Amino acid sequence: MPFPILLLLSGYLGLQLILSGPFLQLLVNIISFRLFKFRWLTPGILLPGLWVWARHFVIFFPGELGTDIVHAKGSFVHFRISFSNLFKGKLIFRGVNVRSFHMDYTNRVESRKKIEYLPKRGRIQFKLEKVSHSSIDIEDKTLTPVFNIQIRDIKIENGVLDAGSPLEILFRSRIGSCRLGREGLLRTGTLKGGDRGYLTLSGITWGELAGLEIIPLPLFKKQVHLTLEFRHIDEHHTDFEGTLLHTGLGEEEESESYPFRFGVDWNDFNLPFDLALRKLIMELFLQTKLEGLMARTLQTIAKGIRLFLGKD
Repeated sequence: MPFPILLLLSGYLGLQLILSGPFLQLLVNIISFRLFKFRWLTPGILLPGLWVWARHFVIFFPGELGTDIVHAKGSFVHFRISFSNLFKGKLIFRGVNVRSFHMDYTNRVESRKKIEYLPKRGRIQFKLEKVSHSSIDIEDKTLTPVFNIQIRDIKIENGVLDAGSPLEILFRSRIGSCRLGREGLLRTGTLKGGDRGYLTLSGITWGELAGLEIIPLPLFKKQVHLTLEFRHIDEHHTDFEGTLLHTGLGEEEESESYPFRFGVDWNDFNLPFDLALRKLIMELFLQTKLEGLMARTLQTIAKGIRLFLGKD
Protein backbone atom coordinates (compact mmCIF):
# COMPACT_ATOMS: atom_id res chain seq x y z
CA MET A 1 0.00 0.00 0.00
CA PRO A 2 1.46 3.42 -0.95
CA PHE A 3 2.74 5.39 2.02
CA PRO A 4 0.45 8.47 1.53
CA ILE A 5 -2.64 6.23 1.53
CA LEU A 6 -1.36 4.36 4.57
CA LEU A 7 -0.78 7.67 6.34
CA LEU A 8 -4.29 8.91 5.54
CA LEU A 9 -5.82 5.62 6.67
CA SER A 10 -3.87 5.72 9.93
CA GLY A 11 -4.99 9.30 10.54
CA TYR A 12 -8.60 8.39 9.83
CA LEU A 13 -8.54 5.41 12.19
CA GLY A 14 -6.80 7.46 14.88
CA LEU A 15 -9.39 10.23 14.64
CA GLN A 16 -12.23 7.71 14.67
CA LEU A 17 -10.76 6.18 17.82
CA ILE A 18 -10.72 9.61 19.49
CA LEU A 19 -14.36 10.11 18.48
CA SER A 20 -15.42 6.65 19.66
CA GLY A 21 -18.16 6.45 22.27
CA PRO A 22 -16.14 5.06 25.21
CA PHE A 23 -13.23 7.45 24.62
CA LEU A 24 -15.48 10.54 24.37
CA GLN A 25 -17.38 9.48 27.50
CA LEU A 26 -14.14 9.09 29.44
CA LEU A 27 -12.70 12.37 28.13
CA VAL A 28 -15.83 14.41 28.89
CA ASN A 29 -16.17 13.02 32.41
CA ILE A 30 -12.49 13.71 33.19
CA ILE A 31 -12.65 17.30 31.92
CA SER A 32 -15.96 18.06 33.64
CA PHE A 33 -14.74 16.59 36.95
CA ARG A 34 -17.74 16.70 39.33
CA LEU A 35 -19.74 19.37 37.52
CA PHE A 36 -21.11 17.13 34.81
CA LYS A 37 -21.57 13.40 34.27
CA PHE A 38 -22.25 11.76 30.95
CA ARG A 39 -22.96 8.17 29.88
CA TRP A 40 -24.08 6.69 26.60
CA LEU A 41 -24.07 3.41 24.73
CA THR A 42 -22.84 4.28 21.24
CA PRO A 43 -20.07 3.66 18.71
CA GLY A 44 -19.41 7.42 18.92
CA ILE A 45 -19.30 10.15 16.29
CA LEU A 46 -18.94 8.33 12.99
CA LEU A 47 -16.85 9.79 10.19
CA PRO A 48 -17.01 11.16 7.59
CA GLY A 49 -20.60 12.39 8.07
CA LEU A 50 -20.42 13.10 11.84
CA TRP A 51 -23.35 10.77 12.50
CA VAL A 52 -24.33 9.78 16.03
CA TRP A 53 -26.51 6.88 17.20
CA ALA A 54 -26.83 6.32 20.93
CA ARG A 55 -28.95 4.23 23.27
CA HIS A 56 -29.55 4.51 26.99
CA PHE A 57 -27.86 7.91 27.38
CA VAL A 58 -27.71 9.82 30.68
CA ILE A 59 -26.71 13.45 31.28
CA PHE A 60 -26.40 14.63 34.87
CA PHE A 61 -25.55 18.03 36.37
CA PRO A 62 -25.41 17.39 40.15
CA GLY A 63 -25.67 21.09 41.04
CA GLU A 64 -22.23 21.62 42.50
CA LEU A 65 -21.53 25.23 43.55
CA GLY A 66 -25.25 25.95 43.84
CA THR A 67 -26.00 25.60 40.13
CA ASP A 68 -29.11 24.05 38.59
CA ILE A 69 -29.69 20.31 38.99
CA VAL A 70 -30.44 18.46 35.77
CA HIS A 71 -30.92 14.74 35.25
CA ALA A 72 -31.82 13.69 31.71
CA LYS A 73 -32.01 10.25 30.18
CA GLY A 74 -33.38 8.60 27.07
CA SER A 75 -33.57 5.27 25.30
CA PHE A 76 -32.54 6.44 21.83
CA VAL A 77 -31.08 9.47 20.05
CA HIS A 78 -29.88 9.89 16.49
CA PHE A 79 -28.52 13.02 14.79
CA ARG A 80 -25.88 14.35 12.44
CA ILE A 81 -23.59 17.32 13.09
CA SER A 82 -23.51 19.73 10.15
CA PHE A 83 -19.85 19.85 9.10
CA SER A 84 -20.18 22.86 6.78
CA ASN A 85 -21.80 25.04 9.48
CA LEU A 86 -18.86 24.47 11.82
CA PHE A 87 -16.81 26.72 9.53
CA LYS A 88 -19.47 29.43 9.98
CA GLY A 89 -19.17 29.30 13.76
CA LYS A 90 -22.46 27.44 14.12
CA LEU A 91 -23.27 24.10 15.74
CA ILE A 92 -26.25 22.58 13.94
CA PHE A 93 -27.61 19.15 14.81
CA ARG A 94 -29.64 17.77 11.90
CA GLY A 95 -32.13 14.92 11.73
CA VAL A 96 -32.47 14.73 15.52
CA ASN A 97 -34.61 11.76 16.52
CA VAL A 98 -35.29 11.19 20.23
CA ARG A 99 -37.40 8.53 21.93
CA SER A 100 -38.42 8.01 25.57
CA PHE A 101 -36.62 11.09 26.84
CA HIS A 102 -37.21 12.33 30.39
CA MET A 103 -35.64 15.25 32.23
CA ASP A 104 -35.87 16.38 35.85
CA TYR A 105 -34.87 20.04 36.03
CA THR A 106 -34.43 21.95 39.29
CA ASN A 107 -33.84 25.65 38.73
CA ARG A 108 -31.77 27.20 41.53
CA VAL A 109 -30.17 30.14 39.69
CA GLU A 110 -32.27 33.17 38.76
CA SER A 111 -32.93 33.01 35.02
CA ARG A 112 -31.85 36.61 34.40
CA LYS A 113 -28.33 35.65 35.50
CA LYS A 114 -28.19 33.08 32.69
CA ILE A 115 -28.90 35.50 29.86
CA GLU A 116 -25.25 36.44 29.31
CA TYR A 117 -24.33 32.76 28.91
CA LEU A 118 -26.87 32.02 26.18
CA PRO A 119 -25.49 31.64 22.65
CA LYS A 120 -26.64 34.15 20.09
CA ARG A 121 -29.79 33.21 18.25
CA GLY A 122 -28.98 30.86 15.38
CA ARG A 123 -25.56 29.74 16.69
CA ILE A 124 -26.68 26.40 18.18
CA GLN A 125 -29.74 24.68 16.74
CA PHE A 126 -31.37 21.26 16.93
CA LYS A 127 -33.31 20.35 13.79
CA LEU A 128 -35.78 17.93 15.37
CA GLU A 129 -36.99 15.27 12.97
CA LYS A 130 -39.06 13.50 15.62
CA VAL A 131 -39.42 13.54 19.40
CA SER A 132 -41.83 11.08 20.99
CA HIS A 133 -42.82 9.52 24.33
CA SER A 134 -40.95 12.25 26.22
CA SER A 135 -41.52 14.31 29.37
CA ILE A 136 -40.01 17.05 31.54
CA ASP A 137 -40.52 17.80 35.25
CA ILE A 138 -39.58 21.34 36.29
CA GLU A 139 -39.11 22.75 39.79
CA ASP A 140 -38.19 26.43 40.05
CA LYS A 141 -36.86 27.26 43.50
CA THR A 142 -36.12 30.88 42.57
CA LEU A 143 -39.85 31.69 42.77
CA THR A 144 -42.03 32.06 45.86
CA PRO A 145 -43.95 29.85 46.20
CA VAL A 146 -41.80 27.21 44.51
CA PHE A 147 -43.08 26.67 40.98
CA ASN A 148 -43.66 23.14 39.67
CA ILE A 149 -44.94 21.93 36.33
CA GLN A 150 -45.00 18.56 34.62
CA ILE A 151 -44.86 18.39 30.83
CA ARG A 152 -46.04 15.03 29.51
CA ASP A 153 -46.59 13.24 26.20
CA ILE A 154 -44.25 15.54 24.29
CA LYS A 155 -44.50 14.98 20.55
CA ILE A 156 -42.65 17.04 17.95
CA GLU A 157 -42.17 16.54 14.23
CA ASN A 158 -39.92 18.66 12.04
CA GLY A 159 -39.23 21.33 14.64
CA VAL A 160 -36.34 23.70 15.28
CA LEU A 161 -35.01 24.20 18.81
CA ASP A 162 -32.67 27.19 19.03
CA ALA A 163 -30.50 27.16 22.16
CA GLY A 164 -30.41 30.96 22.12
CA SER A 165 -34.16 31.42 21.63
CA PRO A 166 -35.84 28.21 22.88
CA LEU A 167 -39.37 29.65 22.98
CA GLU A 168 -39.46 29.73 19.17
CA ILE A 169 -39.90 25.96 19.01
CA LEU A 170 -43.60 26.57 19.77
CA PHE A 171 -43.91 28.35 16.43
CA ARG A 172 -41.37 26.50 14.30
CA SER A 173 -42.62 22.91 14.45
CA ARG A 174 -44.54 21.11 11.74
CA ILE A 175 -46.54 19.31 14.44
CA GLY A 176 -46.23 19.60 18.20
CA SER A 177 -48.27 18.73 21.28
CA CYS A 178 -47.91 18.09 25.00
CA ARG A 179 -49.87 17.93 28.24
CA LEU A 180 -49.19 20.59 30.85
CA GLY A 181 -49.83 20.12 34.56
CA ARG A 182 -53.02 18.29 35.46
CA GLU A 183 -55.38 19.24 32.63
CA GLY A 184 -53.50 21.56 30.28
CA LEU A 185 -53.15 20.74 26.60
CA LEU A 186 -50.94 22.52 24.06
CA ARG A 187 -51.11 21.94 20.32
CA THR A 188 -49.14 23.74 17.64
CA GLY A 189 -48.29 23.33 13.99
CA THR A 190 -47.31 25.01 10.76
CA LEU A 191 -48.74 24.72 7.28
CA LYS A 192 -46.82 23.15 4.43
CA GLY A 193 -44.92 26.32 3.51
CA GLY A 194 -43.83 26.84 7.12
CA ASP A 195 -44.59 30.57 7.20
CA ARG A 196 -48.07 30.22 8.72
CA GLY A 197 -49.32 28.20 11.64
CA TYR A 198 -51.53 27.86 14.69
CA LEU A 199 -51.34 27.30 18.44
CA THR A 200 -54.03 26.31 20.92
CA LEU A 201 -53.76 26.17 24.70
CA SER A 202 -56.46 25.04 27.13
CA GLY A 203 -57.12 23.64 30.59
CA ILE A 204 -54.43 25.52 32.52
CA THR A 205 -54.11 28.80 34.44
CA TRP A 206 -51.46 31.46 33.85
CA GLY A 207 -50.15 30.69 37.32
CA GLU A 208 -49.68 27.00 36.53
CA LEU A 209 -48.16 27.76 33.13
CA ALA A 210 -45.62 30.46 33.92
CA GLY A 211 -45.34 30.78 37.68
CA LEU A 212 -47.41 33.98 37.78
CA GLU A 213 -49.03 33.18 41.15
CA ILE A 214 -46.73 35.85 42.56
CA ILE A 215 -48.99 38.48 40.95
CA PRO A 216 -52.07 38.81 43.22
CA LEU A 217 -54.75 39.06 40.53
CA PRO A 218 -57.83 36.80 40.22
CA LEU A 219 -57.19 36.67 36.47
CA PHE A 220 -54.13 34.46 36.95
CA LYS A 221 -56.24 31.86 38.77
CA LYS A 222 -58.64 31.46 35.84
CA GLN A 223 -58.24 28.79 33.21
CA VAL A 224 -56.83 29.89 29.88
CA HIS A 225 -58.25 28.97 26.48
CA LEU A 226 -56.00 30.49 23.86
CA THR A 227 -56.38 30.20 20.11
CA LEU A 228 -53.99 31.99 17.82
CA GLU A 229 -52.69 32.03 14.29
CA PHE A 230 -49.24 33.27 13.40
CA ARG A 231 -47.38 34.32 10.29
CA HIS A 232 -43.60 34.52 9.96
CA ILE A 233 -42.83 37.77 8.15
CA ASP A 234 -39.17 36.84 7.84
CA GLU A 235 -36.54 34.98 9.85
CA HIS A 236 -36.72 37.50 12.70
CA HIS A 237 -40.34 38.73 12.83
CA THR A 238 -43.67 37.01 13.49
CA ASP A 239 -47.22 38.39 13.66
CA PHE A 240 -49.84 36.88 16.00
CA GLU A 241 -53.63 37.16 15.95
CA GLY A 242 -56.21 35.29 17.99
CA THR A 243 -58.62 35.13 20.90
CA LEU A 244 -57.98 34.80 24.62
CA LEU A 245 -60.72 33.22 26.73
CA HIS A 246 -60.64 33.16 30.54
CA THR A 247 -62.93 30.73 32.37
CA GLY A 248 -63.65 31.00 36.09
CA LEU A 249 -63.26 28.06 38.45
CA GLY A 250 -66.88 28.27 39.58
CA GLU A 251 -69.86 27.38 37.38
CA GLU A 252 -71.55 30.72 38.12
CA GLU A 253 -68.62 32.78 36.82
CA GLU A 254 -68.93 34.03 33.25
CA SER A 255 -66.24 33.46 30.64
CA GLU A 256 -64.35 36.49 29.34
CA SER A 257 -63.24 36.61 25.71
CA TYR A 258 -60.71 39.10 24.31
CA PRO A 259 -59.25 39.43 20.79
CA PHE A 260 -55.61 40.37 20.31
CA ARG A 261 -53.11 41.13 17.57
CA PHE A 262 -49.41 41.90 17.87
CA GLY A 263 -45.98 41.18 16.42
CA VAL A 264 -42.62 40.23 17.89
CA ASP A 265 -38.98 40.59 16.94
CA TRP A 266 -37.30 37.32 17.93
CA ASN A 267 -34.00 39.09 18.47
CA ASP A 268 -35.63 40.49 21.64
CA PHE A 269 -36.33 36.93 22.85
CA ASN A 270 -32.73 35.76 23.20
CA LEU A 271 -33.74 34.61 26.71
CA PRO A 272 -34.13 31.43 28.77
CA PHE A 273 -37.45 29.72 28.03
CA ASP A 274 -39.24 30.83 31.21
CA LEU A 275 -38.33 34.51 30.80
CA ALA A 276 -39.19 34.45 27.11
CA LEU A 277 -42.58 32.87 27.88
CA ARG A 278 -43.43 35.51 30.48
CA LYS A 279 -42.30 38.25 28.11
CA LEU A 280 -44.55 36.88 25.36
CA ILE A 281 -47.49 36.64 27.78
CA MET A 282 -46.95 40.24 28.83
CA GLU A 283 -46.84 41.36 25.20
CA LEU A 284 -50.11 39.51 24.65
CA PHE A 285 -51.73 41.27 27.62
CA LEU A 286 -50.51 44.66 26.43
CA GLN A 287 -52.14 44.12 23.03
CA THR A 288 -55.33 42.40 24.21
CA LYS A 289 -58.44 44.56 24.06
CA LEU A 290 -59.31 44.51 27.76
CA GLU A 291 -61.68 46.96 29.41
CA GLY A 292 -62.13 48.63 32.78
CA LEU A 293 -60.02 48.64 35.94
CA MET A 294 -58.72 45.10 35.32
CA ALA A 295 -57.31 46.21 31.98
CA ARG A 296 -55.46 49.18 33.46
CA THR A 297 -54.13 47.11 36.37
CA LEU A 298 -53.02 44.25 34.15
CA GLN A 299 -51.36 46.46 31.58
CA THR A 300 -49.50 48.36 34.30
CA ILE A 301 -48.16 45.07 35.63
CA ALA A 302 -47.32 43.93 32.11
CA LYS A 303 -45.33 47.10 31.44
CA GLY A 304 -43.46 46.67 34.72
CA ILE A 305 -42.53 43.08 33.96
CA ARG A 306 -41.51 44.00 30.42
CA LEU A 307 -39.19 46.70 31.77
CA PHE A 308 -37.81 44.22 34.33
CA LEU A 309 -37.10 41.64 31.63
CA GLY A 310 -35.53 44.31 29.47
CA LYS A 311 -32.81 45.10 31.99
CA ASP A 312 -29.26 43.95 31.27
